[in-house]
Amino acid sequence: MKNDNDALIGKIYETALSPGDWVELLDTIAGWTEVEEGSLIEQGAAESALVPGPAPRRAEVEGLISHLERAVRSSSYMHALEDRTTVLNAMYNQMPWPMLMLGEQLQVLESNPVAQQVLADGPVQLRANGTLSIADRELKQALERVNRLAEGRDTQLLTSPQDGISLLCLPVQKSDAPGSIAQVRTIVWVLAGHSVVTPSPEMLRSVFSITEAESRLLHLLCKVGNLQQSSQLLNIKISTARSQLKSVMGKLNITSQVQLVSHAMGHALVQAARLPRLQDEDEEHTVTLADGRVLSWYEYGDPKGRPVLTLENQGASMPDHTVFEDWYRERGLRMILIVRPGYGISTYKRNYQFKDLGRDIQFLCEHLHIRKPPMAAYCGGGPYALCAAALYPELFDRLGLLSTTLAGDHLELDKLEPIHRMSLQISRRDPRLFMLVGRLGVRGVQKAPERFYKMLARGMSASDQAVFNNPDLLARTIKRTRRGHFQGARIMMEEYLNHLKPLGVDLKQITVPILQWHGETDGIISIDGARHLAADLPNVQFRSFPEQGHFMIYELWQDFLTELLELDAPASA
Repeated sequence: MKNDNDALIGKIYETALSPGDWVELLDTIAGWTEVEEGSLIEQGAAESALVPGPAPRRAEVEGLISHLERAVRSSSYMHALEDRTTVLNAMYNQMPWPMLMLGEQLQVLESNPVAQQVLADGPVQLRANGTLSIADRELKQALERVNRLAEGRDTQLLTSPQDGISLLCLPVQKSDAPGSIAQVRTIVWVLAGHSVVTPSPEMLRSVFSITEAESRLLHLLCKVGNLQQSSQLLNIKISTARSQLKSVMGKLNITSQVQLVSHAMGHALVQAARLPRLQDEDEEHTVTLADGRVLSWYEYGDPKGRPVLTLENQGASMPDHTVFEDWYRERGLRMILIVRPGYGISTYKRNYQFKDLGRDIQFLCEHLHIRKPPMAAYCGGGPYALCAAALYPELFDRLGLLSTTLAGDHLELDKLEPIHRMSLQISRRDPRLFMLVGRLGVRGVQKAPERFYKMLARGMSASDQAVFNNPDLLARTIKRTRRGHFQGARIMMEEYLNHLKPLGVDLKQITVPILQWHGETDGIISIDGARHLAADLPNVQFRSFPEQGHFMIYELWQDFLTELLELDAPASA
């Protein structure tokens, strides 16, 4: 037994160094936690998560938890360093001032996006070949002195009065690491001249809803700061310029020219600090709830179409609704994907339960002026939708459940695919084991998501494997996972543990018609578990699909929505 424990402990610390191997650790601990007949595995899920094991095993579990905690601390330290680098890179890329990393001969080794945009011309130019051109000879000589450390290692501010340029120079300690980082001698910020990002007339017109003539005047005011000079450059009378200025100030509720220019320049800096939005990026809308939390959502399809609420899977990785964008528009559907608290930018709330989302959905519907829309929930969104329908009978006019996850009393350990079976097994033994292994696992998924999804697929049905073997769907899943975990992945583990407890609501109180579809080869939620849930639901139409697994949403989502929207709603709806 001691040798087995030593091997397990060794595996724990190996996983801390190589978190991509966390599934092997999960397997090892799951085998270690197996107990004899009549013990925790056979107890109800709600009880087994709370009742301690036999006395001889309790001490061993506590020892294992102690080693896991140390391993997690070590892994967390490395994780923190990696995340710190990520944060600094984001700051570097989004900084609104030109930033340059210079080598020994003032060659530009790296530059941020703003530098590439605004140093194309002017007294300081960044050329395509990476060389730096500085019009002021004295400024260039001063920068050369700083770069060769002739002025010491302290930060230096260099100025060129004739060109209105200021350079903030930070000499850096030479790195012995391989690559271009070892060649960096000085980091330079251009703080004046080019750094004054003048907003274009087009940007001013779109942001402030002013006329084309007014936007041209405001653009020049931001650039030259003088109304008389601006009117001359525009070839208009000073009286016309004053009239346009007064009109703009009235529209923006601003009382002085200084305040107006400051306001416009502030927007320009914000625009410069933002990376261009990619065409395939969805816009995340937000509303502030009554308790101050933020709830976010996405919209797809026809903005003026029939509203349909939807909730995505546990982990917020599926589906990618842009796949169905054209179909939504053709059908006149306005799909509203509600982002559950803890995912995306919806505020995390400690001890948030399935039954808590109904109130937030109700607030959102009132905010959007939507009354009794259909709700279509997939996978981990199902328990939230069920609780909302039971507690708020007037919230939806119908409810759709596709491959929905279940509360603990419907889970069948022996019918789950390996990763979920092992996770459920150690969760029932002691939730702390699951949370600690999960923290190692989260880092493994973040570092190597492709590897994780391929391991997940190996234990699933052929139809589910086909989803993750599809490069496009796999890339979409990884992208959505990263976007959903903007606040970290703790919510995903907490949601998993919530499945070990009863929902805490009476599902018989649901009054709307329910459509429930489930794949018969689902390895995450067995078909028998899904049938047991259907038996507990009133007004349900249940369908099973022999050749489908858990991830059938991409193949059947359109058919599912079509049938859901054709259900007969109660007469009062």
